[in-house]
Amino acid sequence: MRIVTAEYSAHHLQVLEGLEAVRKRPGMYVGSTDSRGLMHCLWEIIDNSVDEALGGFGTRIEVVLYADGSVEVRDRARGIPVDIEPRTGLSGVEVVFTKLHAGGKFGTGSYAASGGLHGVGASVVNALSARLDVEVDREGKTWAMSFRRGEPGTFAGDGPDAPFTPFDKASKLGSIGRVAKGLTGTRIRYWADPQIFTRDSTFGFTELEQRMRQTAFLVPGLEMVIRDERETAEGFEPIESMFRFDGGISEFAEYLAPDAPVTDTWRLTGSGTFTETVPVLEPTGAMVPTEVERRCDVDIAARWGTGYDTTLRSFVNIIATPKGGTHQQGFEQGLMKAIRAQIEQNSRKLKVGNDKIEKDDMLAGLTVVLTVRLPEPQFEGQTKEVLGTPAVRQIVSNVVNAQLTAQLTSSKRDDKVQSSAAAWTRSSRR
Repeated sequence: MRIVTAEYSAHHLQVLEGLEAVRKRPGMYVGSTDSRGLMHCLWEIIDNSVDEALGGFGTRIEVVLYADGSVEVRDRARGIPVDIEPRTGLSGVEVVFTKLHAGGKFGTGSYAASGGLHGVGASVVNALSARLDVEVDREGKTWAMSFRRGEPGTFAGDGPDAPFTPFDKASKLGSIGRVAKGLTGTRIRYWADPQIFTRDSTFGFTELEQRMRQTAFLVPGLEMVIRDERETAEGFEPIESMFRFDGGISEFAEYLAPDAPVTDTWRLTGSGTFTETVPVLEPTGAMVPTEVERRCDVDIAARWGTGYDTTLRSFVNIIATPKGGTHQQGFEQGLMKAIRAQIEQNSRKLKVGNDKIEKDDMLAGLTVVLTVRLPEPQFEGQTKEVLGTPAVRQIVSNVVNAQLTAQLTSSKRDDKVQSSAAAWTRSSRR
């Protein structure tokens, strides 16, 4: 029984240092400690490799689910920096895996657009792992480091239960071999900590397949491979899936569409700029509020079908935003403006009454893949389910309104036929 006293002074306060806060409150960082949190950790690691592919570094990512419960993510991108970070005196590898809010995604120029923006992904996964091993190919060598529940050191054997010796005075990023000059990449293998995650937590192969297929659609030319070596009812027969799509989000929309098409898959693309005030780290170490100009690129694939259901998937820097946000609000705003204008201009031909067409009428039968890319977007929470950057709404709205209006008023014969069919279908479903 815990006794609560009336006394309350400074010595009652608990200060959590470094990764201790993550282990104390894991739900704040990965959402939960069941299978959802387990999967979230894996995607934090995979998304780092995807961000590299988005930047033009690497065209293949492999994920292996091992029989011992561990998982490994491999890429052939630039590799985590291995040189010394001047402010901490630690190697880039150790900084990435032990320091919260550390990484190359805070406007340093390493990434133009990134999904892993809070700088906590790799370090959180490390904190919640019984063991994590990382190998980096850079500068003609393979560098390696291991961690136990976030602490760097050495294991005398395989697996998380092997004897562990933490580094005494200073950490060491060791070189364990040589690789061809110019060959770079990263391999991360970790064992989720049973002290944190529930006993029935597991990596869902089907869920991983779906997410990796989705990522391959969003990054044309990227090859995503998943291999499951865990025991099944049939034994240890490995299962492997590979996804690569060169058609991008147009191919994704066709894949998602549940009905026969009324229109082709239309691409609505454009961009806009906005300014925002952000704290910028000066060489002196002070954070200075600075006004910076941002660019937001919009790319949307949309097609109307014969059915009534709406399928809309939205993404920010290829990170899914299942609960929407300002980009989705902007899409709906631009869609309503463009279609209402066309229906009003052609009201006699379409035999439209006085009732105004509503949002649900326009969305009926619509399949949409909505993507935006911008530096340092504002998400609501580490799980990144909702985009909060205010300026994105108007940018997306303007792009959709302009592009859709151009499509609906095109003089090309095929476009005119499809536009008339789409407009008539929307107006008749009120």
